Amino acid sequence: MTTEQKIQYIADHYGYEPQSRQLIEEMAELTVAINKDWRKNFGAIDWSALERRDDIVEEIADVTIMLEQIKYLLGVGDGELSKIIEQKLDRQIERIKKE
Repeated sequence: MTTEQKIQYIADHYGYEPQSRQLIEEMAELTVAINKDWRKNFGAIDWSALERRDDIVEEIADVTIMLEQIKYLLGVGDGELSKIIEQKLDRQIERIKKE
């Protein structure tokens, strides 16, 4: 099975409501992992502490998996999403230029 097939299989098995709730949980866990690092380092990132970095990367993976399932369940295509992402990135770059 490809990664995409696995994502679709799991998403189809559980459905939108449970997976959207799981996404919220995973996003919260990512928030906690990032916040822990900031508290421990007083805002200075020290990537030599690999355990914290690994925790953050693992949570990013969890959030990414759940986002892919939600995209699939809602029928959000990569083209549609890419267009919106580009618009948002361009808007932010314009804001930065005005700073």
